[in-house]
Amino acid sequence: MTKQRSLQSLQRWVQEVITHPDGIAAGIESPTAKQQIDIDVANIEQVVEPSSRLGSRERLAVYGNAYFARLVECLGEEFPATRFALGEETFESFTFGYVNDSPSSSYSLGCLGERFAQYLTDTRPSDVPKPGWPDFLIDLAKVERTYAEVFDGPGPENLDTLKPEDLQVIPPERVSEIRFVPVPSLRLMEAAFPVHEYVTAVRRDRAPEIPMPAETLLVITRREFVVRRGTVSRAEFQLLRAIIDGNSLGQAIELAAEVMPAGSDDEFAANLSEWFQHWASAGWFLRVELSDS
Repeated sequence: MTKQRSLQSLQRWVQEVITHPDGIAAGIESPTAKQQIDIDVANIEQVVEPSSRLGSRERLAVYGNAYFARLVECLGEEFPATRFALGEETFESFTFGYVNDSPSSSYSLGCLGERFAQYLTDTRPSDVPKPGWPDFLIDLAKVERTYAEVFDGPGPENLDTLKPEDLQVIPPERVSEIRFVPVPSLRLMEAAFPVHEYVTAVRRDRAPEIPMPAETLLVITRREFVVRRGTVSRAEFQLLRAIIDGNSLGQAIELAAEVMPAGSDDEFAANLSEWFQHWASAGWFLRVELSDS
């Protein structure tokens, strides 16, 4: 270093330069970097001295390349099934484009992949019919991100969850008024492909083929620190979504009944009892509440 500068301004300048998506030279010339140290590329040696083997720009490029390589590596760890489906080279190309489009703004790498599925949606080729290969990748990224959020987020492990017998204390005339309070890890996801099965196969090193499109309605949660997922029918999915949105049981049942075939009222009523018992056994809800309780 040939000129004394504050450590803080130097740190911020280095960060801006090595994380610039267009490279070291563009980073040095960027307005944000110049706010810290106003210097151009030709005079970079005033800030970073060359070594015996590398010039000043090359020394900074080592850190810049390592920075982006580490981000791509982290995304590969969070999206292993998406990486497998695309192949290493194509996945690296997609994720490099993503980190340039959505630069990391958090101290935690756990937030890095939160917009990856949206990036794939935004860059989806418009000339490919739906549901097609791009939609499989989008669904795949969505479910892998959901798994990561459920695993890292708050769970029900230290909470008392709803028990089947808790439902029996509700006065029959007020059952339609109750509201279910979900555990913090409960998620619903609608996909055009059975991506949950593909993810499981990849994690078990089975090298799966790309599946055919099939409506897939997933319930994802965590129990005993393990992410769990399962499929449900359209009616149960609709009912769960209405309940999670804050509707009373009566309102939720009305919404779910709309997707049931005509003349299936008895079947729907029988399913309701079965579903409630399963939800309680699976620990999807903390409790039920009445408005005046």
